[in-house]
Amino acid sequence: MPLSKFSDNSYAHFVTSKTFNNYPYFKDEYCCRILLENIKFYGNKFDYEILAWVIMYDHLHLILWWNVEEKKNLTISKIMQWIKGNSAREIIDYLVLGRRKPLLSPISFEQRLKANHRRGLKYRIWQPGFYDFNIYSDKKLQEKENYIHQNPIRAGLVKSIDEYKWSSFNDS
Repeated sequence: MPLSKFSDNSYAHFVTSKTFNNYPYFKDEYCCRILLENIKFYGNKFDYEILAWVIMYDHLHLILWWNVEEKKNLTISKIMQWIKGNSAREIIDYLVLGRRKPLLSPISFEQRLKANHRRGLKYRIWQPGFYDFNIYSDKKLQEKENYIHQNPIRAGLVKSIDEYKWSSFNDS
């Protein structure tokens, strides 16, 4: 999907975010649903384009783009804070508070989820921070989209990308 223009102020972001201690929260389909709903909700709310995405068991890849001239206050840090913060609260509600029956054992889950945090939070879903790569050309965009869509195959989860449910490959 070529972008209309790349410039110093407007480029796509390839983002990777990992779960805390690489725990496979996203083996659980309901956790995947929570995360995907948050990604799409904030995309609609703040009007940025979600060009590609994949939810793996212990990490997430996204390609996001918006017109910086029109949205001067929108940053990738803010977007990731919203997505990770809200999805973490909803996943904790689901897994710990039983808003839906968790697929993981509550005892082992709670032991894995507990973490010391500088703000005193009892549970942690995401590792702090994220990796952000600025995509500066259509060629690089295609390369990153292919990387995202091939991720489940490289991980041995499927033989063909159209078999993997949690990817933008099947979105269109």
